[in-house]
Amino acid sequence: MTPRPGTVLRPTARGVVVAVLAVLCWVLSDLTRLLPARYLAAALLLALLVGGIGIVLGSIGLRARRQVIDDAAPVGAVARVQLELVGNPPLTVLPLARGAVREHLPGALGGQGDLPLGRRMPHVLPVRHRGTHELGPYSLLVRDLFGLFHLRRTSEDALRITGLPVLTEMAPAAERAAGITRDGPLGAMAVSGVGEIGPIARPYAAGDDIRRIQWRASARTGQLMTREDEPAAGLSAVIVLDTTRRGETDPAVEDRLVSHAATVLDSLGINGWDVRIVDASGDEITRSGRRRGIPGPSLLGSEADAVEQRASLMALAGVVFDDDEAARVRVGIDHAAGQTALAIAFGVDHGDPFEGLQLDRFAGRATHRTAIALRPAYEEADGEHPRRARRIGPADGDDFGRAHEEHAAQLAAAREDAPPVRSRLGGWTLVRGTTADSLDDLLTAADAEETA
Repeated sequence: MTPRPGTVLRPTARGVVVAVLAVLCWVLSDLTRLLPARYLAAALLLALLVGGIGIVLGSIGLRARRQVIDDAAPVGAVARVQLELVGNPPLTVLPLARGAVREHLPGALGGQGDLPLGRRMPHVLPVRHRGTHELGPYSLLVRDLFGLFHLRRTSEDALRITGLPVLTEMAPAAERAAGITRDGPLGAMAVSGVGEIGPIARPYAAGDDIRRIQWRASARTGQLMTREDEPAAGLSAVIVLDTTRRGETDPAVEDRLVSHAATVLDSLGINGWDVRIVDASGDEITRSGRRRGIPGPSLLGSEADAVEQRASLMALAGVVFDDDEAARVRVGIDHAAGQTALAIAFGVDHGDPFEGLQLDRFAGRATHRTAIALRPAYEEADGEHPRRARRIGPADGDDFGRAHEEHAAQLAAAREDAPPVRSRLGGWTLVRGTTADSLDDLLTAADAEETA
């Protein structure tokens, strides 16, 4: 149970036993006139007094401040957090008591954990699931040197860490299979269409081909001008996330689908596409244009690309698979209007992928259509967290790394047992796989023996 903000001072079980023994020994000494019993009672009462003084002095000025260094991190990575005491409380100078800090974290950030109390307590938190996660309150726990009294001071700061989709690099074979690339990395931009600017003139620079000099513009401006063809606007593509709620869904499947969508979005932008991601109800989640930093070495363009990429990842981090099935009836807009040439859909495989979604209504006039449906690679055990708090700190990342190695071994075994297969779903190429499959594996999967 998460404690409420505030301060609680109480005796421990040991303190209660000591107090009871002190009273019994004192009464026994009065009844029997035994001096050793009275001496023992006095010693126990003295221990209670010393412990009480220590816990009171240790609580003076005991306040902490927490700061999130990484407010967003990809799922599977760690986020840095700084926790430090405010000022110089007596507890950090005199050994009056022992202390720890307990962070009441959600399961998505590793669950409840303890930190040794110090002036500065930097640590890392594993980001296990996509979305925005509140860190929750944290408690300063202090006990006197005898362990007779317990002080808990709980604070709450409403800090959050966002778990972002995981971006991976697509192999050229996977990009070709999805229709992202054609003859080259910018092959998708080679055709003319809406947004065509045409040839423009710029001042001549050393090394320009003399055959590209625009003599009419040169005569008008009085200096040599070179003809430069502005590339046509990139073809548009649409990515569909089937966010329909169909019973219970494994969060790992949802996170994997969103990560695949983010990877495809990034690859399309690099290859010159204008992309939009929509959900099952037809609402736009995010969009991305042709990368301005590609193909030239433009620092300003690269910075703009990074800002746009982060905005897209933050939007995808908040995607929730909770659309009602009735909401799909509202989808009547051609979300890939214009020069749409590619559509990719991602959804959960509940046995009948994309049932009732009418994917063609999203794709518009796209000629290349790919649908990917995922199911869990294996059944995970119930994620109940132990009652005892784990120990967290700078070394926590090592434990998290070992857990990831075990998880990777499980995924490799699941990949061998059930490789992805490709079939047909109307005018779409349907690929069915598991969360163990990479996006490259899914897009280059072999055809199924039986066509769906």
